[in-house]
Amino acid sequence: MKKTLSALILTITAGGAYAADAVIQALPFYQADKLEGQQVQPLVRDNGQYWLISSESRGLLLLDEQQQVRARFAGNFETLAWQPSVKLNGKLVDIVVSIDNESATTKLLALDWQTPELRLLQDLPADEAQLETLCLYAHPQSGHLSLFSVDVQGMAHERIIYDGQRQQLVNVKVRDFPGVLNAKDCVADSASASLYIAEESVGVWRYPASMEADPVREPVAMLSPFGDIQGEITDLALLDDGTLLVVSPKARSLSAYRTDTDARHWQLKGMDEPEALGAQLDSEGLTLTFYDESQDAYLAAKVADYQAGNTSKQEWIANVSSSAQTTPVARFGDAADDPAIWFNRQAPAQSRILGTDKRVGLMVYELDGTLVQQLPVGRLNNVDIRGDFVVGGNRVDLAAASNRTNNSISLFAIDPESGGVSHLQDIATDLNEVYGLCMYQSKTGHYVFINDTDGRFAQYRIEGDKHHLSATLVREFAVSSQPEGCVADDTTGVLYLGEEAKGIWRTQAEPQPAVLEQVAHTGDLLHADVEGMGIYRNGNDAMLIVSSQGNDSYLAFGLDQQFSYLGRFRIALDLQSGVDGVSETDGLEVTSANLGADYPAGLLVVQDGRNRMPIAPQNFKLVDWRQVTAVLEN
Repeated sequence: MKKTLSALILTITAGGAYAADAVIQALPFYQADKLEGQQVQPLVRDNGQYWLISSESRGLLLLDEQQQVRARFAGNFETLAWQPSVKLNGKLVDIVVSIDNESATTKLLALDWQTPELRLLQDLPADEAQLETLCLYAHPQSGHLSLFSVDVQGMAHERIIYDGQRQQLVNVKVRDFPGVLNAKDCVADSASASLYIAEESVGVWRYPASMEADPVREPVAMLSPFGDIQGEITDLALLDDGTLLVVSPKARSLSAYRTDTDARHWQLKGMDEPEALGAQLDSEGLTLTFYDESQDAYLAAKVADYQAGNTSKQEWIANVSSSAQTTPVARFGDAADDPAIWFNRQAPAQSRILGTDKRVGLMVYELDGTLVQQLPVGRLNNVDIRGDFVVGGNRVDLAAASNRTNNSISLFAIDPESGGVSHLQDIATDLNEVYGLCMYQSKTGHYVFINDTDGRFAQYRIEGDKHHLSATLVREFAVSSQPEGCVADDTTGVLYLGEEAKGIWRTQAEPQPAVLEQVAHTGDLLHADVEGMGIYRNGNDAMLIVSSQGNDSYLAFGLDQQFSYLGRFRIALDLQSGVDGVSETDGLEVTSANLGADYPAGLLVVQDGRNRMPIAPQNFKLVDWRQVTAVLEN
């Protein structure tokens, strides 16, 4: 019976010994005096079979089918990671990475097949804690290479070592996260964006390999009594079809784990201590190469009856990148939430961004991301802006934010000339737990829509006189579950709102009875939660931009009667600017206004739920709208 990964985990955690499905007989293929071998990687080049091996006494070696050493890099090496066909300085080479046991540095080498030779490219300095293992991960679409490593203290590290866009080596620290103690090996799968780490006496754990995902681990292959592996785990190998191979030397066994079938086990013959494994899947079957510590030799075997699985494919979504980012909020955790863009009519390049901090209040940023003002008025969630409002005899721009501290609407004045923001007052609501908010402006007045986590919406008319502000409740309606994001189109008088788990609705924005119409459902394109919303309007052409939080993407819909789907995109990291990608976006805002030389076609601002390179508290990312236009038109 076919099983999902979760079902497979339940199977292997039942405990107890397993019966091997078959026997693999391995035969010696390479041995040398005092070899002290370690890792091995079989590979094919120009129809010829080769092996890349690491040795504590002989260094890194490239062997051919006649077991002749074709290339060598001297040193004391145990670990080994390999990535084929990387373009560097106009030439295709293989990247080889290993830790030098003498210097504790990590060596990046090129395997140049024209010579062939193993050539040093770069030394990565030794870390404070000794590294135990490492592996390479090729980022889908961008071609960047990340190096994952785990140290003796159980911390895992990621750094990008190759820029796939500029095709050059880099050294960019991305993040540190808790790994495992006694890590023996790791492998990374680009197709499923998975990182597997072997904990010697516990089992194998899977982490998301994407830097924009939370490093939450799940068990894949556990040792007895929690799983069916006996003894300990010393090495892993990953096949092109996504199969994970696990070596247990004490049990002299090899186990295979795949998401679409049951686990499979082989008894290993011809060796006593199979410590390391290299695997290669091709049209002739499965080629396995082992290092047997008891014989101090490498052995090879073929599994001709191996049935390859279906290779998983990641969903392809076009990428844009951020051109700037704001100063992070003060504290880690779920804090930054929703931005609004204030347009400076006199000096567009000096426009500003208002952003909420759910633990502090309202933050004000310049377009280069610099924090220029803080207003600690409470736990603000969503914020929006409308212009041309008169209060106390002064014409100002008006900002409103949902304040979860006292279930109110916090109102702010923005000086039209300086951009300075001041808190005016709070307006009480009848809601129990305020959440999302947006504004609407028409000939009939200025309005605030605010919602409750229970699905209720309240519409208030905001008015000002010479002395104070007032708010009048003019309409109430509800959706069946938790909403948050909403945006009103002042041109057409239509309100768009998101029900996080279900989709997008639209209704009349004017304070009169109107029917709610669902225009988009969560599913294949729109992944719950449905979060931030903003309208990009250029004349009669307008589109709604929506945060599809479940898969870290943004969808565009035409604001026509059909609510036509126009495309989607993600915001990826940009190594050149040093700005990481965006994930788990809550709020967003967009404008078509010309904001100067950097944003002549407008600006998209989004909240970044996971701030990387390096890890920092949440912030907001700025995207030149010309990039979005380019991907939506293709």
